[in-house]
Amino acid sequence: MANVFALHSLADGLARYLDRAYPAGLRNEHACSFEAIGSGGLVRERAESAGNRITIWPYRVLVNEHQRNRHFPVRPGRVNEPLPLDVHLLISVWAESAGDELLLFAWVLRELYQLPVVDRSLLTTVDAAFTAAEQIQLAPAEMTVEDMMRIWDAITPSYRLSAPFVARVVQLDIEHDEARNVVAQRLRFTDEVPA
Repeated sequence: MANVFALHSLADGLARYLDRAYPAGLRNEHACSFEAIGSGGLVRERAESAGNRITIWPYRVLVNEHQRNRHFPVRPGRVNEPLPLDVHLLISVWAESAGDELLLFAWVLRELYQLPVVDRSLLTTVDAAFTAAEQIQLAPAEMTVEDMMRIWDAITPSYRLSAPFVARVVQLDIEHDEARNVVAQRLRFTDEVPA
């Protein structure tokens, strides 16, 4: 189970994976950068000649409804269950021409279609402490046109070609790495009489 760096590791790991997978033949004629961003990353002013860019934005995080009440095997000293999260990602294309926009969008969709499961090898960009057995399912998500437009209406840049994905289940371990506090003394017996 991962720690609090898991969400950053997921978005950044996917951006780095796409950057490494982008073929040299396409890169030479249609240069592109891949970037994980936060909410402020979309609002940032961007020069028109900044080049082609694909952004991965975790725009919504929900507790997974199917695993939130699942009971894990009890381990000595464990008090809490891990927190299962569904991370909703918005993949957007920022391109200088319509041809580049559609080519890059098609390539990203095809690449993510071939990556239905994300494992620890892609999530090591920060120390999120994923275990070797952890796997995160990556799938296209449903988003209404109204929800998509509300996102783009709330920020400065105009609409960009985008696709929603969901990464499930990211399990956050809510136990502390160090041992729990020890109660040194609960009761104290003494012959003294309080004054």
